[in-house]
Amino acid sequence: MGTHMSGKRSLNESLSLYAARLRRRAERRPLLRSLGGPGALTVVLGAALSAGGLTDALSSVHFLVEKDLEAVRVVRQDPKGSRVVAKFEDEFAAQSVFKLSAALPDRVVSRRLSLFDEQWVGGLPENPGRRDVFEEEMKRINEAIRREFFAKTLPYGDLIHEKAEKYDVDPVLVAAVIEAESRFRQRAKSPVGAKGLMQLMPRTGRWMGARDLYDPEQNVDAGVKYIKYLQQRFGGNLRKTIAAYNAGEGNVRRYGGIPPFGETQTYVRRVLRNYDRRSKQLERYGDEQLQTGSDLGLEDADAVASR
Repeated sequence: MGTHMSGKRSLNESLSLYAARLRRRAERRPLLRSLGGPGALTVVLGAALSAGGLTDALSSVHFLVEKDLEAVRVVRQDPKGSRVVAKFEDEFAAQSVFKLSAALPDRVVSRRLSLFDEQWVGGLPENPGRRDVFEEEMKRINEAIRREFFAKTLPYGDLIHEKAEKYDVDPVLVAAVIEAESRFRQRAKSPVGAKGLMQLMPRTGRWMGARDLYDPEQNVDAGVKYIKYLQQRFGGNLRKTIAAYNAGEGNVRRYGGIPPFGETQTYVRRVLRNYDRRSKQLERYGDEQLQTGSDLGLEDADAVASR
């Protein structure tokens, strides 16, 4: 049975056509290739994926990306009114979304730093189970950027990211600890017997399931597991967790915080410096990758929308 083709392409049809062209460009861009068609499209089209078809996004629908101190909201504006279609409270995701909006022309997306007037913006749509394509793709893109950053920038970066993800620990913190402990030297050994990348004492290593502390996989797995244990014991307090990794859980509890040991106090400062430096390095790397995506341009999208 034949079907009547409407003059307006569906979202899937429009994106499929654009993805075919974008894929050819992504051949030379490892990150975009790893993200695949939908992820690469999100980098370039940003808010257009949050709701509605591509043709609508380039004509009657406009998106306002607003940022305040707590979140970034994507507001869909059309002749029928305005509504929030996406909200990002995670700092990394929020910054990425706000920067991505610059990849689109003003007629499609505008940006604003402001405090929100909820009566004008309106609440989030009444359907918490709704699949938000834009939000899902942003999460995947942010994760891909982190994974590639660790793989390309740090020794044992793939392993660090893998184990951090396994135990739900910030991989930047894990890298900061390893850098302070061993400077990424697999065979490092301290005068008191701590071994390997994360300088674990044999007793702690066995407790966390490691038999060979010079094996990077076992060492990092046990070390990250130990960090997770300390985070849980100290309610996620970063300074106490770092101090306990160096001086032991008992000493941190005894002194109600960082013990008055010169070595431990120096250690905490060193790890925090590493953490801050690596966090900024990751942010710069993410900015560069997102800019690479925005450099692809929207001329093909315009061509699709005009058909």
